[in-house]
Amino acid sequence: MAFWKTQTQRIALFWLLQIGGWTGYALMNFLQGLIHEKQLIYILPSLVYAISGFILTLFLRHFYRWIWNRPPAQILVLAAIASLLIGVIFEASRVLAYINLYPSDWNLQAWWHAFQEFTLSWYVMLTWSGLYFGIKYYRKVQQQRQQLLEATSMAHEAQLKMLRYQLNPHFLFNTLNAISTLILAGEMTIANKMVTRLSRFLRHTLEMEPMQKLPLKHELEALQQYLAIEQLRLGDRLKIEWQIDDAALPALVPGMLLQPLIENAIKYAIAPREAGGEVVISATVTGDQQLQLCIADDGPGIDSTAESSQPQPGFGVGLTNTRNRLRVLYGDRQSYQVCNREPHGLQVCMNIPYER
Repeated sequence: MAFWKTQTQRIALFWLLQIGGWTGYALMNFLQGLIHEKQLIYILPSLVYAISGFILTLFLRHFYRWIWNRPPAQILVLAAIASLLIGVIFEASRVLAYINLYPSDWNLQAWWHAFQEFTLSWYVMLTWSGLYFGIKYYRKVQQQRQQLLEATSMAHEAQLKMLRYQLNPHFLFNTLNAISTLILAGEMTIANKMVTRLSRFLRHTLEMEPMQKLPLKHELEALQQYLAIEQLRLGDRLKIEWQIDDAALPALVPGMLLQPLIENAIKYAIAPREAGGEVVISATVTGDQQLQLCIADDGPGIDSTAESSQPQPGFGVGLTNTRNRLRVLYGDRQSYQVCNREPHGLQVCMNIPYER
């Protein structure tokens, strides 16, 4: 499997198979000639046949690379036509080589035999094409498998980072201190709610499969457990506004996609300010069948000269981790943007394919 990892290794594999395959073709053709009582000199036309096929299939390779991203049906038709044309040229080169080497053996019957042999030349080119596309598709499947493994690893990493944050002494101190204050104040009901919500959220983080995609509705329900803890801890300083379209609720999203971004907004935009602030969570389905998810706050934002789609230093691991997960899971089918809001604040928007 390691042989497929780099572009240089893939090119080396192609040339290895190309040279090995046509060398085997020359040897097979030569042995077939000996069976039909040809002399040892028959090795020459066998080599000419193999060299012709070697060169002609290089043109096929460049053509197939050009049509690679077309729909499968078009690829099939174009490959059959290309194999037919190259097969004609290949058979013509075989005939010319045979005429030059064995002029006395060439007659009308030989011409008719060459015409019949054309189907064999076409079959050779079709076989080469099938092997080329088969290996290329196999490599694509392996790449997708590797991407899935990378996505799984990154999801596990996201889960562990979130759990470390939840188990961080500073977080536990704030949470337990809030619970203790509520108990001393006689607010036993509220304190019990906070303990219950904390246990539910931690149970969710432990039970959820990192690679599992779940409906946005369920993701938001789990997010509410986390926000309930933070609202009990920060009180009126934390305000939450939900802007969720009904059409977005069944859409599938990666588990724990929003929590790191919410955590980031609370940590850097809400908690440091005495007056607190607001976090806006929105979800819409766009006209091009994309699910758009946005997390916005009314904090200080980022330096306008540093705005980009790349997370800026000092804004936590949530932005970087989320961006990397989306890139591995969806490739070019996703977009991720971080920008300032007007008059102030930060907004993170993600667009991913709408799946149900």
